[in-house]
Amino acid sequence: MSITKNSTALKIAAAFIGLAMAFSVLAPSTASAQTVDELTAQINSLLATIASLQAQLAGMTGGGGGGSSASVCPFAWTQDLTTGSQGPDVMALQRFLNSNPATQVAASGVGSAGNETDYFGGLTASAVASFQDLYAAQVLTPVGLTSGTGYFGPSTRAHMNSLCTTAPADDTAGDDTAGDDTADDTVAPGSGVTLGSAPQPANSIAPLGASRVPFTAFTLTAGSDGPVTINNVTVERTGFADNDNFAGIVLLGPDMELIGDSKTLNSNNQAKVGKKYVIPAGETHTFTIAGNRPSAAPGNDGQVASLSLVAVNTSATVSGSLPITGASHVMNETLTIGAAEVAVGPSDQDSNQTEEVGVTNELFAAVRITNTSSEEDIRVRSIRWQQTGSASDTDLENVRTIVDGVEYPAVVDGDFYRSTLGSGVVIAEGFNKEFLVRGDVVGGSGRTVQFDIEENTDIYVTGETYGFGVNPTEVEGGTPNGAGSQTTAS
Repeated sequence: MSITKNSTALKIAAAFIGLAMAFSVLAPSTASAQTVDELTAQINSLLATIASLQAQLAGMTGGGGGGSSASVCPFAWTQDLTTGSQGPDVMALQRFLNSNPATQVAASGVGSAGNETDYFGGLTASAVASFQDLYAAQVLTPVGLTSGTGYFGPSTRAHMNSLCTTAPADDTAGDDTAGDDTADDTVAPGSGVTLGSAPQPANSIAPLGASRVPFTAFTLTAGSDGPVTINNVTVERTGFADNDNFAGIVLLGPDMELIGDSKTLNSNNQAKVGKKYVIPAGETHTFTIAGNRPSAAPGNDGQVASLSLVAVNTSATVSGSLPITGASHVMNETLTIGAAEVAVGPSDQDSNQTEEVGVTNELFAAVRITNTSSEEDIRVRSIRWQQTGSASDTDLENVRTIVDGVEYPAVVDGDFYRSTLGSGVVIAEGFNKEFLVRGDVVGGSGRTVQFDIEENTDIYVTGETYGFGVNPTEVEGGTPNGAGSQTTAS
């Protein structure tokens, strides 16, 4: 199909070029029948048509680069991006920029059409600046600028969204392109989401060192007209308690998976938790706001705290009543629960290596989790690795976590790879287990692979006796960060 399209475009362009040349030759002899201005206008019209066809041709061939780039539209960018940003929004941005030869990221190689990445580097910044210059009246003038900056900020985002929201998609229906965070590339975003209150956790205690203590549950239902993207939610600490009762606040998804990272409360007793999350059209998803207790006593034993949902941050219209407040838990500083320590595993050599693209079952990282408690056995329920190297998710396949010889596949969410460990892996008091992450390198020549455990909340552990979540701590002098840079080469 692409060969036929390219050939047709070339023939049409050639035909128009021939017509333009003919007009330029005939102009002197036909001046009596037509004014020079009329003839010039016709020639300019033809030249404009030629330029349009050449632009279409460049889009088909990737602007001379390696492969074609399907349109990302419809798509909505919801966050500012700048040099160093990473994620699916960056890849979508590069794909959109590559759809116009005037704003393409690169003519060939990395960043070119068909070779987009999820990393915002100098090439992307330059392409964004070109886009800003191209639409200066809509992007730059309103904010008092005269030339593109390369920063993908609110005005640039708004205009690109206006262009992309209604643009036709090139992908086949049902083709969910990896990394774009939409249920289907051809489905326009939904306009509304309904907020509801779910069955709430029971009032209880929140001991020191406990993690993911559930406070407030709620549901979100996307309308039938399309998927809805939730950017994050705003949580407010309420009740007669101090903010230092919490080491962090987290948002948990339908299967109690961690969405985004742990956030601390600000001076207004609030935190925005979660990350970009898509709810397919017509579906209802349940979420839980949870708190992580500090390991050291702040001296607030007996205080009672709640965590209320006060805002759902999305571009869709939210219907439903706020705030929603669930359980009120008593801060407890006397009960001793399980404990776990995390360190680099013995299989992790922590060295840079060079491997061929195509290597399988490659060890990316390893961590050792030790049960240091004398109170209870612990159960490791899930582990979330973050891939912080320059390789994209399409460069890796078959990523899984391995413990005791059992393999647990990883679910990919942008840079995160989360493995749910079945019913959980039990570690008895005083014992430890090593957790490995392995996978196949299928692409990304010259890129690096780096798997880390960025935060202790990325490992979900519960105690077997009391049932509370256990917040792992890092071994002093060690680090849960992974095996160093793993460079892949073609």
